[in-house]
Amino acid sequence: MSTSLDSALDPMEEIRFRKKHGSMWMEIQKDTHFTFDELEKIMVIFFKIQKRDEKPAASDLISRSHFRDVLHTGLGMTDSYMMERVMVALDRGTSPYVTMATFAKAISLYLRGDIEERIAYAFTCYDLLGEGHLRRETMYQLMKKSLAKASRDDDVEEAVKELVDIMLKRMDLDHDGVINFTDFRQCVLTTPSLIESLGYCLPERPAVYAFLGTWCPDWGKM
Repeated sequence: MSTSLDSALDPMEEIRFRKKHGSMWMEIQKDTHFTFDELEKIMVIFFKIQKRDEKPAASDLISRSHFRDVLHTGLGMTDSYMMERVMVALDRGTSPYVTMATFAKAISLYLRGDIEERIAYAFTCYDLLGEGHLRRETMYQLMKKSLAKASRDDDVEEAVKELVDIMLKRMDLDHDGVINFTDFRQCVLTTPSLIESLGYCLPERPAVYAFLGTWCPDWGKM
C-alpha cells in the first residue's frame, strides 16, 4: 500500500478519533465479520486515509478517489472500468464520498466475506442497468472491456460474441435468454471460479494476505 498511509498517528489524535466514533463502530460491527478490536484497526486505516484530505467533508467520510487508491494499491484491484461498477455495488449511490460504514463493510467483504455475500456483490457489479438479470448486451459490454485490455486482435468483437454465447449456454439455467440472480448463484455455487467470469471485481488471495500482513499482522494472535 502507498507509503503515504504508513506514518504513525499522533497518539492523542487516535484517542480522540476512537472516542468520537466508538459508539458508531458498535453498530457498524454488526454488519461485518470483524470483532470490535479488529474493526478499530480498520477504522484507524480509515483515519489515516482521511488525513490525506486537506479539507475532509466530515469526520466519517473519505473521498471515493482515496478509497479507490486503497483498493488499487492495497488490494490489487486495478481494472479502472470495473472499479466504477465496484463503487456502485458497494454504496449504490453517486456521492463522491465513502462513509465509515461502507468502508468497513467493503473491507469485511474483501477479507472475510462468505460465498453468498461475494455472489450478491459480484452480480450487482455486473448488473449494469440494475434490472436484476444480465442480458446478452450487458455481458458483451463487460467481456469486451475485459478482453480489449488483454488482446490487440482485431477480431476481439467476434471472440467476445462467442464467449457470451458460451456463457449464456452455461449459466442460463432456466433458458429464458438472460442470466438472473438465481442462475448466477447456482452456477457459482457449483463452479466457484465463475464468480468473476464477467470481470475482476474481487481481490486475489495473495493481495488479501499482503494487506493483512501489512496492516493487521497480529490478527492471527487475537
